[in-house]
Amino acid sequence: MRMLQLIKRICKQVLRDKRTLALLFLAPIFVITLLNYIFPDPDDEITIATVNVNDEVIDILEDNDIIVKQENEMDIQSYLEEGNASGVLEEKDEDWTLTILNDNPMDEGPAIQGSSQAVMETNLNDLSDNIDEMISNMEDMSAGVEEMMEQLPPEVAENLDINMGTNIDTDIDSEIDMDEEPITVEYIYGDESNTFFEILNPILVSFFVFFFVFLIAGMSMLKERSSGTLEKLLSTPIRKSEIVFGYLFGYGIFAILQTAIIILYSVYILDMEIAGSITNMFIINILLSFVALGLGLQLSTFVSSEFQMIQFIPLVIIPQIFFSGMLNVDTMESWLQWIAPMMPLYYAGNAMIDVVLKGFTFGEILAPLSILFLFIVVFVTLNILGMRRYRKV
Repeated sequence: MRMLQLIKRICKQVLRDKRTLALLFLAPIFVITLLNYIFPDPDDEITIATVNVNDEVIDILEDNDIIVKQENEMDIQSYLEEGNASGVLEEKDEDWTLTILNDNPMDEGPAIQGSSQAVMETNLNDLSDNIDEMISNMEDMSAGVEEMMEQLPPEVAENLDINMGTNIDTDIDSEIDMDEEPITVEYIYGDESNTFFEILNPILVSFFVFFFVFLIAGMSMLKERSSGTLEKLLSTPIRKSEIVFGYLFGYGIFAILQTAIIILYSVYILDMEIAGSITNMFIINILLSFVALGLGLQLSTFVSSEFQMIQFIPLVIIPQIFFSGMLNVDTMESWLQWIAPMMPLYYAGNAMIDVVLKGFTFGEILAPLSILFLFIVVFVTLNILGMRRYRKV
């Protein structure tokens, strides 16, 4: 009986908490729906540009549901960086080369596999045709020899038959070495030694910086409110802007330390190779950490418990990683491509890829850094305005 009373009390408590109900029923539906649109049919994602490639290879690629763009000579690096294709397949003097950027394994892996399969299948078809032609020629030769021997005297024909039987070479030499890779893969950034983790590691560094700073800022600000510290501060002559900047830079010190630890650990312990400057990595992630601070402080004003703060994770944090450069935004639904620029990790993740894998300089990442700074300004402004809900000063 007492257990039933406890169950009844818990049910009433959950039913009164609208945020908990939303987390239980609406948040999973939201995330699953988002994933459904973020991950379209993988066959539609593979696009390969071809240069001087015969129609047989193109037909095989298209039969395997690969989108083929037949191009003439072009600047391959610019073509790929503009997102026109996942790779460029070329044929020069019977040598096949696939060029990829090597910055997105989600797209480039299937491109390598599809191109290799198409070229290998073409080589096998050519080998089969050569063997059929060789057999046909040997049959014609054999028929001609038999006809010639029928016209010779018996003793001469018998002597020729013995000599030919001992001297015929039955070995068939093929120009196709089945042990060789069908294509040579050239990498614009990095090389074949780059693992899947090494390519995604720059994005993961930014994601964890954003995630933990957001969570700590929100929880700490919530504690300040629930303990009455914020209310006491607002009763003093201190300005609302001073309170916001005080919290921002106070927590910012620890956010910077956390950012430094994550980056230094990734570089010197996990041996993450950096094509650009580690200073630019610090700049990107420090700006991102202040964005996370501002967002965490802002969202903490809408919750009254730690559990409610955690409820924002599937709604605010998880969608961020899908737009952080891990997946190709151009292959997503058009309405998702509009949402991506609203995500701070969209700029931080892609900037990290540009610095770590491509060696971009500070000037080349100035645009995403400016947008991250704009996010900070927006969240700081919203936090200052949000202080009015507690008390006007």
